[in-house]
Amino acid sequence: MEHRCSARYNADIKILLYKYEVPVAIGRIKNGTRHGLFIKSDLADVKPLQQLGVEILVYRNSQKLQRHRFDSIVIHTTDHGFGVELDTLSEETGNQLIEMLHASPETPQESELFDMVANA
Repeated sequence: MEHRCSARYNADIKILLYKYEVPVAIGRIKNGTRHGLFIKSDLADVKPLQQLGVEILVYRNSQKLQRHRFDSIVIHTTDHGFGVELDTLSEETGNQLIEMLHASPETPQESELFDMVANA
């Protein structure tokens, strides 16, 4: 079993951040494991123990967009971003997240992210 302190996978994946089920900011996953992520974002007022939603929108082909949503809690903050611990993920969901971290999949342009959520 992978431990929370296991080596992290470097990534560069654009994401949407949610507060109270409302998208509030764009960020980037910089590294992570199936248990936690380090996110770089300009989201202000992030505090430890705050709950955030993390959504990854990934192109699977030129027409198909998949959405992956994770609930998380902020564990620590730095000047460069913040670390979150993910709620318990099923084995399948955890494996999908690890695959995404390895692949750094193609994601929409930042200007498109909020438009896609609004039109969903």
